[in-house]
Amino acid sequence: MRELLTSLSKNPPAQPWDVSIDSYRSAGEKLIALAGEPSSECDVRDFEIHLLGRAIKARSYRPKGAVGAVPGVVYFHGGGFVRGSLESHDRLCRELSIRGGFSVIAVEYRLAPETTFPGAHHDAMDCFQWVSDHSDELSIDSDALAVAGDSAGAMLAAATAVGIRERTNGATVKAQGLLCPVLDATLTSTSVEQYSQAPILPRPVLEWCIDQYFPNVQARRSPAASPLMKESLEGSPPALIFSSEVDPVSDDARRYSAKLEASGVGSELREYAGMPHSFFLLAGVLEEGERAIVCFAEKLSRLLR
Repeated sequence: MRELLTSLSKNPPAQPWDVSIDSYRSAGEKLIALAGEPSSECDVRDFEIHLLGRAIKARSYRPKGAVGAVPGVVYFHGGGFVRGSLESHDRLCRELSIRGGFSVIAVEYRLAPETTFPGAHHDAMDCFQWVSDHSDELSIDSDALAVAGDSAGAMLAAATAVGIRERTNGATVKAQGLLCPVLDATLTSTSVEQYSQAPILPRPVLEWCIDQYFPNVQARRSPAASPLMKESLEGSPPALIFSSEVDPVSDDARRYSAKLEASGVGSELREYAGMPHSFFLLAGVLEEGERAIVCFAEKLSRLLR
């Protein structure tokens, strides 16, 4: 990990507030090479999810040779609500599908600053409902449907998992899988200060991203925004949470797991020592990242089956 960070530091990225949003997004896409070569062991198809007043790009991943309806995972990419795409997480979603033996539907929700809260949250919940409603044509078992995501996408996943049951005739979430989740938009966890200068995601960048999606500071305390603000998580689906130690949001994972268990909900938390935020996206050059992906996929598959 140290060798990799030393290599990356030789060409440090521009700070997001010093460049245009398009340039910041393009810089993020250049990191795709660190994820590793994409596998060809799954069938991939691009399509659109048509919602009220908008169309959301999506991508389906299905293990080659899979027959009939299989468990499904609706996946929301990370990127601080401001960047990330179907392409940036393509390799990760392929590996999850292959290793877990389930279908993955990756969703490209609307980004900030063009779309602020609650836009992405609504996209996530509406897209999950759409996948559940169209499970037959997607060959997905609607009774074995999970929601998952990393970083900011994990907030969208958790918000969907705990919020969709409040809808009339809402879809059923069987499990939630969270990777390095951001779950408290107020950024008041101890780890935010402790790891303020962490690699990959230092505190100033994290704060800038939150400012773009949550320009209304009061909205950050809303239970609809930050799952950790819910008084109780009773009735939520069981959770699988993977976090990294050297990460300003590492406490979010610990707090959420503890709150789930206090609410009578099963939660498995695994923290990777010495790893920075979103280390699993570096799986092409980091063995620990690859091991984390495989373990996450296998454990999520067991929750769905």
